[in-house]
Amino acid sequence: MSTQKIDISAQKSIKILLLIGGLFAIFYYGKTLIMPLLVGGIIAIILDIPVQKLKNLGLPNWLAITLSILLMLIIFSLLFWLVSSQINNMAQDWPTIKDKATVKLNALSQWANNSLNWDYKDYIENNQKLVKKAEALASNFLSSLMSLLSQSLIIFIYIILFLMQKQQFINFFKKLYPKNVSINSLLKNSANITRSYFVGKGKIMLFLFVIYYLGFLLGSVPYALFLALFASLFSIIPYVGNIIGGGVAVILSFLYAGSTPALIVIGVVSATQLVENYLLTPWIIGDEINLNPFMTIFGVILFSTLWGVVGAIIALPVIGVLKVIFDHTNGMEAYAHLLKKTD
Repeated sequence: MSTQKIDISAQKSIKILLLIGGLFAIFYYGKTLIMPLLVGGIIAIILDIPVQKLKNLGLPNWLAITLSILLMLIIFSLLFWLVSSQINNMAQDWPTIKDKATVKLNALSQWANNSLNWDYKDYIENNQKLVKKAEALASNFLSSLMSLLSQSLIIFIYIILFLMQKQQFINFFKKLYPKNVSINSLLKNSANITRSYFVGKGKIMLFLFVIYYLGFLLGSVPYALFLALFASLFSIIPYVGNIIGGGVAVILSFLYAGSTPALIVIGVVSATQLVENYLLTPWIIGDEINLNPFMTIFGVILFSTLWGVVGAIIALPVIGVLKVIFDHTNGMEAYAHLLKKTD
């Protein structure tokens, strides 16, 4: 009895592989061109919410755009001031933090040598190298943020142009696919995914910051404001962000103040994460993105490899938009199913 074989078109498979490889190459080598354009487009989609509300109040388009951009600048300026002031405070106390961290690591290494019989030679020198590596990681993270800030002017210009010429871009896609009646649905669903994700994430981050700060403050955790701000901001990166933000908060509190503040940070972060994962995220964001966990983690790692921290932040809405495009494209339904979360 012969078994029917799967019919795979080699030509089609090669075209798909070349297309995917070409896209990755364009994303990687065209980072300085594509990333600001994509970030500007995402922010413009979010700002379209207040623009439309102001237009509904009777304001002209140019005034609604101006007021919305001013609101964005105020929010980003306040956030930048808050972050920079906390980093400056940490930088002033960094020699003390580094000394305390080295002492804690030496004590931990000595305990491991005595209690666990670990032959950890020259641990004092190695611990000093470990602290220096931590400094290098922090410096690399700040440099990536400064790189994004250096492109803020062109991003700002893109935002204004996207908002002013929104209808022209919509008409372009309609003329590009004049016989496709689903183009309106594709554009609307793509914009809804982007808006709902980032607006929802913003609400969740604000909630996390308040709970973290109150918990750390009541527990007398040092640098409570900085640690709460750091952990809540990093939560914008799915899965990995909570681990990084909470982990750094635990490590800093332990190295600077000891085990009790570290345990308080662990308790506050763990309890808050349970509320976020099982209550806030389903309630605020819902199933708009609806990606399966594997593609979520893979997408975050992939885009962070291509574009660093910014890539990790925008990975989910970008993949969500790709899923919408696949849903609306003949022959791409299997790829949409691969990205989709199934029960």
